Amino acid sequence: MSGKIALYIEYSKPRVWWLLVFIGFGGAILAINHFSLTNILMVIVAIVAITAGSMGAEGLTNYIDLEMDTTMERTRNRPLPSGKITMKGALIFGYSLAIFSVLILLVFGRFIASLFMAIGIVDNVFIYSYLLKKISSYSIIYGGFSGAFPVLIGWYAVTSTFSWLPWVLFLLVMFWIPVHVWSLAYRYREDYKKANVPMFPVTHSDRSTAIAISFSSLLLIVFSLTPYFLGLYNLVYLIPVAILSIPIIIFSYNFIKKPDRKTSFRLFVYTAPYLTFVFILVIILNLLRVLNLFRFF
Repeated sequence: MSGKIALYIEYSKPRVWWLLVFIGFGGAILAINHFSLTNILMVIVAIVAITAGSMGAEGLTNYIDLEMDTTMERTRNRPLPSGKITMKGALIFGYSLAIFSVLILLVFGRFIASLFMAIGIVDNVFIYSYLLKKISSYSIIYGGFSGAFPVLIGWYAVTSTFSWLPWVLFLLVMFWIPVHVWSLAYRYREDYKKANVPMFPVTHSDRSTAIAISFSSLLLIVFSLTPYFLGLYNLVYLIPVAILSIPIIIFSYNFIKKPDRKTSFRLFVYTAPYLTFVFILVIILNLLRVLNLFRFF
């Protein structure tokens, strides 16, 4: 039984959904302005819902991508294409978790969060994976909405109060996703060609790809600095984020100057933890604010 559970967890792409859960946790923590049992409970509900929704959505996209995953060298050993789990089991797993993720938010009266969860799942599974992934080189831009929704789901699971902060972070994640996905696709574009998946790096030249990825990287920096210019954080936020943004500019310039796998992978490797750092920083600063310690910083 434990082996079967492990296979389904692997099928749900934990290396993808752990980040979605983390940014959803970040959105929930940022919504807290005081500690209470209700707030703590809703943070837990948000984590459970986002985990279930992310696992379910990734499972359903894997089901849709079965033919592609069977063709690609990088993915053919995944549980579904390798036959380790059945198609029926994979489908039930995906639908069950996706439906549960929306229902649990509704049960706790978090209607805005449940709406964003439903829209995110539909965007990821139907619009991105089913409709656009095999016909549009810009599909990941539309799919980026679903990857960014956990921030809003986490926020609105805790509060109904409006703030620009979760929306800025929503855009930050949205522009991080093309950098991450296109950089990886650039490295494995022969696999995508073989599977007839028109990812941007497959359908465009090296230089065009480098410009597109680097432009997304610069937008990533813009939205990571925006909370400071909106007056949401002070120099304690601005300085470390600005310093950590400098290598992105350098790597982006080098990628445009000499577009190849090496320069692309450097940008990919650096931007991967960059998003995590920004979220860790805003989580820490908000906790300090709630604890009335922020004034010392």
